Amino acid sequence: MELGKAVRVHPLLAPPAGVSETVSIPSKPPTASKKEIAPPRAAAVAPKLQVAERLVRPHPLVAEWIATREQQVRKKDKVYDTRLKRLVMPMPLTPADRRRLRLADAIFKAVEKQGVQVKKGDRRELLMVRAGEQLTFQLRYRLKRGQRQPTADELRWRVADAQWVYELYETDALVFEIKTWLPRGTRSEWEDSKRATLEQQLDDIVAGIMVAFPALEQLRREREEERRRSEIAARERRERENAQRLDAARFRRLLELASAWREAELARAFLAALREWVPPGSPPVAGIETTDWLAWAERKVDEHDRLGSDPGSILESIAEVTLWTYPGE
Repeated sequence: MELGKAVRVHPLLAPPAGVSETVSIPSKPPTASKKEIAPPRAAAVAPKLQVAERLVRPHPLVAEWIATREQQVRKKDKVYDTRLKRLVMPMPLTPADRRRLRLADAIFKAVEKQGVQVKKGDRRELLMVRAGEQLTFQLRYRLKRGQRQPTADELRWRVADAQWVYELYETDALVFEIKTWLPRGTRSEWEDSKRATLEQQLDDIVAGIMVAFPALEQLRREREEERRRSEIAARERRERENAQRLDAARFRRLLELASAWREAELARAFLAALREWVPPGSPPVAGIETTDWLAWAERKVDEHDRLGSDPGSILESIAEVTLWTYPGE
């Protein structure tokens, strides 16, 4: 009975042939073993580029570095280390030096197979050049600042109470760095880490170098376009300024001609009054008759007044004005 009503029970169908009539239902579903549920482990992918264990036929730059170090060691003279910023005694190549040289050799040869030229610049900086684009780079051990007690010789020229000498030292972390400025988002540095050494990042380094060249080309084109737009804007600005200067110079000429016209009008009025005050038959002045003096004055007034003598020349005079008519303005 359920809710006061009879419950009708439907009979179960007979099981198929070969199937037991008894079914066991466990309290918990069976769990798969760890071995069954563990995902398949991806096989490690070996880098395509490898660093040789020994330098055989090293790249010319690497061979030059080795020869220079051997020569310095034979001379036994201190040389100035530009990175450590002090004189150092050259030592035979250490395992760290040989590792850096082998890695450099692998990088140089790998990029040269892709059309990149590796060389030294005019200031002995390291360059990679491809299709007119070049980048500077370094392969070095990262530096750290350390301290030590000064030697007796150093105390002679250092402050007497100086207790420590601070110097730069190389660490064990090797760094490959592109020194040329690259657009944002373009990788420019790789370093030894707990995850991977530079040898294990060799593919990424070479790929990063090859990516840097089109990035540099794009950056150069953007700069050239920006420079072109700047030159156009500067030329248009100069043209506007020159047009303003020329306009001002022409207006100045117009004012000069207007001033000359007013002066001529004043001079004519003055000459008319002068004729009334100088009676006919007046004695000569400086050996010249007064009528000749008055004729000369009238002629000069007409020359001064271009509006009255030659009106067409006024516009011609204005048109003849250039940017150099009034120098210094």
